[in-house]
Amino acid sequence: MKTEKKNLVDFICHSNGNNEQKTGLFQKNTDFESYKLVYVYEGVCSVNIDGKCFEVPTGYSVLIFPKCVFAIHTNKTAKYTWLEFSGFASAAILSRIEVSKKSPVLGKIDIDGFEFLFEIPDVTVRSDEPYLLYRFGGCLLMLLSYYIEKFPSKSMEADGYVSRACRYIDLHYNTPGFCVRDVVEALKIDRSYLYRLFKDKTGVSVSDYITRTRISKAEVLLSNGSLSVKDVAYSVGFPDQMYFSRVFKKINGRTPTQFREMFVQKNARAAG
Repeated sequence: MKTEKKNLVDFICHSNGNNEQKTGLFQKNTDFESYKLVYVYEGVCSVNIDGKCFEVPTGYSVLIFPKCVFAIHTNKTAKYTWLEFSGFASAAILSRIEVSKKSPVLGKIDIDGFEFLFEIPDVTVRSDEPYLLYRFGGCLLMLLSYYIEKFPSKSMEADGYVSRACRYIDLHYNTPGFCVRDVVEALKIDRSYLYRLFKDKTGVSVSDYITRTRISKAEVLLSNGSLSVKDVAYSVGFPDQMYFSRVFKKINGRTPTQFREMFVQKNARAAG
């Protein structure tokens, strides 16, 4: 079950399902910046991620980070459910959980019917409505809250630096010239060390996180406001409109103007 990716909010559930459905999840690359969370509620699954195999028994979960190649192997009795999500808030939320690319398996969640939390009914609806995207994200946040509760990050240093970096970026992303160096100087930390911590905890680099933050904010301005593309670019920290447009299209698949026109046309249809 798949929804069209309209990145209007910073935490989006794109799709969900289980291995009883013909979803094509069994072997593929993760899509763009999305994460996939798989929960095994019966039997044992063997999950291969970038050539490394992980056994996931009943009640356990595995988090597949962006841009990984993975395969899920099951026998006839194994059952699992999964969901796919993205948004620049994902990295900050996952930094609160003791999970990483090196250790992607999460222990047992001993809650009856936990697998039903993966069933987000409205995610099957193909819609551009922001309220639905927020609803998907809210259900996903409720699910992840159990992982935060059961498996809080034990690495206080890494967790602290990553969380502080995310907060600092969210406050200063729109400052002209803002870059990784500013984050490093604010946190008083070695650049390469922060890179390793951030990449390990979130699956993306600090630079990518800054860019995704800016583009996500730009999407909201383009869909809800009347600012020109040039003003939107400046508002989210891009000093050059052409560069902003190139980055926007690379991430979004359409130019800022095309993105805005999509909502203008939709609103016109709704009004008519």
